[in-house]
Amino acid sequence: MSDHLLAELGFPAFHDVVGQASVARLYAAGQRCGIYVLGFADGERYVGQALDVTKRYLNHRKTYADLIQLSFKRVSAEALDAEEQRCIHTLEAGGMLLRNFTHMSVVRGSRAFDEVVTPEEQAAWLRSDPDFQDDEAHVHDESLRRRQRHKFEQFMTLPHAQEALTLLGLYLMSTLPFPRRTEQDFWIVSCLPGGVGKEYSLYCRVTVNMQENFSMYGNENGLESSFHMAISPLKELLGEDWQRQLEENEYEVSGHRYKSGGHDQTQVSAFEYDHARVLLTSRETLQAMAILNSRLMRRGGTHQPGSHCPQLVDAAIAAARQALEMEMNQGE
Repeated sequence: MSDHLLAELGFPAFHDVVGQASVARLYAAGQRCGIYVLGFADGERYVGQALDVTKRYLNHRKTYADLIQLSFKRVSAEALDAEEQRCIHTLEAGGMLLRNFTHMSVVRGSRAFDEVVTPEEQAAWLRSDPDFQDDEAHVHDESLRRRQRHKFEQFMTLPHAQEALTLLGLYLMSTLPFPRRTEQDFWIVSCLPGGVGKEYSLYCRVTVNMQENFSMYGNENGLESSFHMAISPLKELLGEDWQRQLEENEYEVSGHRYKSGGHDQTQVSAFEYDHARVLLTSRETLQAMAILNSRLMRRGGTHQPGSHCPQLVDAAIAAARQALEMEMNQGE
């Protein structure tokens, strides 16, 4: 049990609340704002914030029949959000089983994604070469294609458009589980050819669930790419000095993370086409991207399916397959 982490975070010992309709006797009026931890009969925990913990307890008591314990520490109202996030990240990283959804890297339990890609398929995909997931395209929305046609045509006039297609296609084929089956429902590609000047302009972006995990920028001088990926596989496969290794190879590691993906993520940027290709063909970084993407898909579907550009997906996958075939032929 990882309950020692609670003490390190400043939580007192649990109160036994089995059968307790109210906990008002435990916390004096005016001293009820803070962070609480619920304990359940199966050993799981839940972390939350409350301006009045006694009122929040009443709501939770109606929801959870197996609620048996409560711990609470006072926190000022203005610090609630930051402290709640810190506690959730620390406890999840320490191995505590949490029933939380927000701020979690891994969402547990049965999810809608499991009905589209079975848990067995998800596990097999993460273990093996993703080439086996050759589903047919399923986005046949002609109205959507008409709305996106002009943007796609603009994209194809951008400098280095073919290289951009190849990188995008490699990303889709290698880091998204069953991309054709999950397209538009769990991830989208936004076509964003905003014009080219001296500065890099945004070409396209891949959003998984609510999180922008891959963005590509370009101008006459070349392409830049930004990737979000899970940290834990980088540590496992590259070692604790994974960040130094990436930075020595001229990648930028910003540490940026989105709320939806939880604490186990970072942002890595590549400033040349070839550098991005390395990230998209290296086992370590591919695994890190794939794990984050699969976690986000289990979190839920995409929120802006109407922003998806199916033409760009079709062209990108075709370009990536052509590039891979050419490399294979050259190697023979």
